[in-house]
Amino acid sequence: MSTQYLSTDAASQMSAVRSLHYRSVSGVSEVATAMGGSVLAQADAGDLARIQSAGIVDLTLMSRVGYRGKGAEGFLDEQGIRLPDTPNQAVMQPTGELAVRLSPREFWLLGSLNDRGARVAEMPRLHKETPERCYPLFCEDSHSWFVLAGEHVAQVMAKLCAVDLREKAFPLGAVAQTSVARTNCIVVHHRIRELSCFSILSDATSGEYLLSVLQDAVTEFRGGLCGIEALL
Repeated sequence: MSTQYLSTDAASQMSAVRSLHYRSVSGVSEVATAMGGSVLAQADAGDLARIQSAGIVDLTLMSRVGYRGKGAEGFLDEQGIRLPDTPNQAVMQPTGELAVRLSPREFWLLGSLNDRGARVAEMPRLHKETPERCYPLFCEDSHSWFVLAGEHVAQVMAKLCAVDLREKAFPLGAVAQTSVARTNCIVVHHRIRELSCFSILSDATSGEYLLSVLQDAVTEFRGGLCGIEALL
């Protein structure tokens, strides 16, 4: 499997990768991921306060993979992945990965913060030939990934999305395929530690725009961009 973020130099050595909106989230404090790039470790000393209210963490360079087809469910079951029973649901794995079912035959697996996505990154390398009727989806190429976390996440999203994302209508494990700030997105409700989180996956070419919209929306709640360490 190849990815648009990966490149090789003249000596065929792997070089660092970066997201399409790296200028907005780069910093001196960074953490390497299994995709070969790095994510922001800490924005500044205010990260912990922002993440409790309405923090944004860019996980675009965290590993993720998808599979589609009649054989996809059986293939993932063989890998020991716990899958949701119905579409538009997600299940957190014991090791921290998030298994998302988008349709009866389409599944995405989002990498764990615990191992910086290493387990998910290994799957395409270990299974270069997928079983019959099981086709890989290169969602790490096609989508950006942001986590919105904190007490006010539903209020933030109410500004940007027509779907009611309050917990009583959108409980843990729920998935919405909807429009966020007029951008097609997948929104997954889950928890990291005790924090309520929305993982928001958008078309990669819209990532920088969506990040700017999210940053504007959280200012009311004294939120903002945070590094990954705020979630660990």
